[in-house]
Amino acid sequence: MSDYEFPEELLRAKREWFAVAQRLEEFPLRPYTDSAGVEHRADSGWTPELDRQETVLRKRFRSLSIEISIHPFWETLNGGTVAARMALREAARRPGGG
Repeated sequence: MSDYEFPEELLRAKREWFAVAQRLEEFPLRPYTDSAGVEHRADSGWTPELDRQETVLRKRFRSLSIEISIHPFWETLNGGTVAARMALREAARRPGGG
């Protein structure tokens, strides 16, 4: 149980933030070419479709990060914002998300 009563939309955003982060971690490593022209990870299985999906997920992750960070709830606190953000993190990770 948390000492904070988080608004449902803030909990939802943080739960989705974790879900998107998990999906991004499941992607294979993106291939790249270094400054010497040497290709790396060419056999990673990266495809144009994965590129498109990753772009969509990264945009959503960024959007959720902004939504969470500027939520009006944070303005209601008189200090202790770091503790409240950690409590949100834990609340969003609990089964049932609250």
